Amino acid sequence: MALEVIETGRHVSLGEIAESPQKVRRETVEQRLDDLAKSIKEHGQIHAVSLLQDDDGPAGKYELINGHRRYQAARRGGLETLRANIYRIPAGQEKNKDLLIQQHLYAANMAEPLIPVERARMFEALIQQYEMNVEQVANCFEGETAESVAEAMKYLAIDPVVLDVISAHPEKFSEGHIRVLAEFSSPDKRAWRMKPEEQLRVAREVAEQTDKLIAADPRKLEERVKSVVKLRREQERAKNEKEKIKKTQADPVKVLFRAVEAVESAVRSLRDVDLLSIKEIDAGDKGDLVKRLYDSVQSLDDFANERLPKLHTSRKTVR
Repeated sequence: MALEVIETGRHVSLGEIAESPQKVRRETVEQRLDDLAKSIKEHGQIHAVSLLQDDDGPAGKYELINGHRRYQAARRGGLETLRANIYRIPAGQEKNKDLLIQQHLYAANMAEPLIPVERARMFEALIQQYEMNVEQVANCFEGETAESVAEAMKYLAIDPVVLDVISAHPEKFSEGHIRVLAEFSSPDKRAWRMKPEEQLRVAREVAEQTDKLIAADPRKLEERVKSVVKLRREQERAKNEKEKIKKTQADPVKVLFRAVEAVESAVRSLRDVDLLSIKEIDAGDKGDLVKRLYDSVQSLDDFANERLPKLHTSRKTVR
């Protein structure tokens, strides 16, 4: 089912046009509007806009469903009319109005493909409004699959503040740049996932062109992202180690138990030595081993029988 065409090529006054809230080009709607306005004034309007006739809406008003950039350019350029194709909702399909408009927009924008974030937001709107799954969304659009819809949805992992940066500088972000940001913003990246502040930092580097290599090559951006995440992980590890040492130092009882555990481990290792495999040993070395072991035993005996008994014990109330 599609929108029904009522009339094509009608010149409609800008005053009769009301913008639809359904805009798929949120990221690129403001891009190069002055150039577009100049082109329309000098060369005429090449593509008609799409207007929806709503019998329940205000009299003499049409809802602009496709051509928001042309409409904004016409207003900016002081034009009075736009050439439009007029559509209406098929009888009995009023409840599917939003879906029909989205399908119309998708088809109409094939000549100027939506950037990944715009596609993702269009799919997200259908999933939320109609409680569809990715397969059902894919079935609404020719050429889409559940996999392509799911892949597009990954772009929404990018933090909203970062998406605003992309929106403000669309000419600076290639699809490859946005794909890298989306990939390392996704939970699928686990330990390599960027935090929102890290996303914003590298996005600003692209937008402000502070690093020409990153700005020119998405692969360099990926290297930059990995370096940012790696540095943060190293700092976190160092901090955790410092905290661990601090906690150990703050609890001398744990230090004592760890020392005893080390002794126990050493005794087990000594006990497991295969003495039978030693065919002969120098008498001086044997004597040295015996002396060192007896000295260690004496030190342990002194520690266990003289020093440990002097420790103060806590008193627990017996109820």
